[in-house]
Amino acid sequence: MGNIIEELKKLEIESISRDIHIVGSEKGKWIHEKILELKPKKILELGTATGYSGIILGSEGAELVTIEKDNQRADEAKENFKQFGINANIIIEDGVEIVNGITSNEKEAFDLIFIDFYKKGYFKVLEDCLKLVKIGGYIIADNITFEGCQDYRNAILNDNRLKTEIINIKDGLSISKRLA
Repeated sequence: MGNIIEELKKLEIESISRDIHIVGSEKGKWIHEKILELKPKKILELGTATGYSGIILGSEGAELVTIEKDNQRADEAKENFKQFGINANIIIEDGVEIVNGITSNEKEAFDLIFIDFYKKGYFKVLEDCLKLVKIGGYIIADNITFEGCQDYRNAILNDNRLKTEIINIKDGLSISKRLA
């Protein structure tokens, strides 16, 4: 793929015009740089929306499992993934419920988890995400400065199983490396 962020411009404009919250080009560029740096092979995304961030996450060939509770948005994301040649498995389910039900073993562990769904759910899925991400893997969360993310933010900054950095782009991102 060429410049994935430029290729996504039309989808970004359409999503914003419909008041669908996506990461947008500035954060999208940062995420893409992390994908290039970390080279994850298997990614879990919580919150698909139109597929904008999923396209970025899967743009370098990783297997993408993405969870979206809205049927219409999941269908739209499926079409967008197809257009961009993204290998994605879309699960239509509530993110908190499904993550709680996923069991992890070494074969199923994720290299990277991206969280961008309802903000109070971030904290609810943290322990399950820690079971699903490999040691040495990463959890990235969007909108980390939102009030609804306060419990999650406090937890990741004070958990000795994680090394966390807050990225000050717009309403913030966090990147947490699982150490243990």
